[in-house]
Amino acid sequence: MKSRLTKESWVLTKPITHRGLWEEGIPENSMSAYENSIKHGYPIEMDVQMSVDGELFCFHDDNLKRMTGVDKDIRTLTAEEIKQLKIGDEHIPTFRQFLDFINGQVPILVEIKQQINKGVEQKVVDHLKDYKGEFAVQSFDPFIMMKIKKLAPHFVRGQLGVNSDKKGLKWRVVRNLYFNFIVRPDFVHYCVNNLPITKKVTNGLPLMVWTVDSQEDLNIAKQYAQNFVFEKIRV
Repeated sequence: MKSRLTKESWVLTKPITHRGLWEEGIPENSMSAYENSIKHGYPIEMDVQMSVDGELFCFHDDNLKRMTGVDKDIRTLTAEEIKQLKIGDEHIPTFRQFLDFINGQVPILVEIKQQINKGVEQKVVDHLKDYKGEFAVQSFDPFIMMKIKKLAPHFVRGQLGVNSDKKGLKWRVVRNLYFNFIVRPDFVHYCVNNLPITKKVTNGLPLMVWTVDSQEDLNIAKQYAQNFVFEKIRV
């Protein structure tokens, strides 16, 4: 399978901060984490969730409890309800606030989380279609990526994967990336703990790995992958 990425692309050459460059006192997927990434010149991987009334937010978990103490699914709340919550001393950023703040200063890798309600793909495309900076989009959900391909075929696309012990068709798809022949991703983004993976999974595409958080992981990533997403360490 052919990738549109060149060997010089930032996707394959610049280590990427996982949910921004967060550390003690700087929460993940916060404006301060994004600012810290920019300060150190790193690209940013971040996550997109959608409120029940269709606004996009920068947040990883489906449940808000770990980051905010509120035991509710972010996808079931209105935008106004989400805007009242805090991660540390900061509000949860909207995707629009994030894009306006980054404004092309560093490349961004946008992970679209699986949603309860429909329409997240069009919302993401609408936000990114006029964005002037470098970016790529990715998801574990191949059906999300199929829609992105249809709506914005020029967007650089990545397909996330993991070799999980969980059973069922969904996890076989995530493990083996069965739908890549339709998604036509430009790169595969796989869990570092599963390396090495077979050529059948990558199918000739460049390999990025997540999440490098130790020297051991870093050594593995450099041996098997073109690039990586990292946290907790400095590279």
